Amino acid sequence: MKTIFTKGKIKAVVTTVGENEILIDDEMEKFGYDEKSLKRLKKSAKLHSRYIAKEGICTSDLCVNSAEYLFNNYDIKREDIDGLIFVTQSPDYKMPSTAIIMQDRLKLPITTIAFDVNLGCSGFVYGLYMAHSFINSGAKNILVALGDVNRYFCGEEDKIITPLMGDAGSVVLISNEENKSYFSLYSDGSGYEHLIVPAGGCRNSLNENTNKATLREDGGIRSDENLYMNGREIFNFAIKRVPLLIEEILDFSNTDKENIDYFLLHQANAYILQNIQRKLGVTPDKVPSKSVEIYGNQNSASISGIINGFLNEEVQNQKLEIVCAGFGIGLSWGGFKTTIENIFAPKILKGVSND
Repeated sequence: MKTIFTKGKIKAVVTTVGENEILIDDEMEKFGYDEKSLKRLKKSAKLHSRYIAKEGICTSDLCVNSAEYLFNNYDIKREDIDGLIFVTQSPDYKMPSTAIIMQDRLKLPITTIAFDVNLGCSGFVYGLYMAHSFINSGAKNILVALGDVNRYFCGEEDKIITPLMGDAGSVVLISNEENKSYFSLYSDGSGYEHLIVPAGGCRNSLNENTNKATLREDGGIRSDENLYMNGREIFNFAIKRVPLLIEEILDFSNTDKENIDYFLLHQANAYILQNIQRKLGVTPDKVPSKSVEIYGNQNSASISGIINGFLNEEVQNQKLEIVCAGFGIGLSWGGFKTTIENIFAPKILKGVSND
């Protein structure tokens, strides 16, 4: 689906990551890497470090920390927030919606629309699409909260996916101002089994066997309650779909590739990002990829993580044309082209404040 919104400006982006920095070298023994495989991971996937939250910290805590920083340091009043959209795969509870609990924690008015969206890697784009929809229906300000704490679905000893993942919680403020944005969204459920937590829903409920971690065919140690990824299928999906998506958005918005300052892509891993960058035919500096190397794959918060982690000076002081693209679990993918200018974007916050 393609949509043009005439209203909706990104006014602020704040990201909090877990306070514990974990170096890939320190996890060599834990995941059973030898020197050769570790060197290969560092070279191809550019694995260096990741930040994870301490025990007991939920995604909502990271997002609330980001939101409190926003309210304390930016000119936006809590009573002027009309909606809170929480995009996550690690909610506080199965029921009720975590966004409604966050509405109370953040002291937002009871007139606030608040709901959860169960999406991961494409969640930044889908969340902002919904925010723009509300804005173009008359809302003043929508707060999109995004992120995950990955210990709740990643196997502790799973060397296939766990070393890639980092914990983060972002908030993005969208306000009712004139600004054109071009969105394109897709989904293909035929590939749902390639990125999945097999047990825990109504289709395959929890039992005495679902939490037993065993060695799997791909070499990972995990249970059916942990996330499984078919790496080859996800790579092929990303390389096939994302460059075409971006080309479509450029054509849809009648924008030349050379006029885009940054292509901000979901930070799946450095190898995927490099291949997409080459297919697009743009220089590496236009496709930032350092975030996944330093902070890990932050799921729906990975694009906001790029902004706060590596581009905060530029976005706060310049007018930029950007294309964002998210892709992954579902399978789902989507992107948008928009203009950002002098937005509030502090450096990444590390850990939840005790204040």
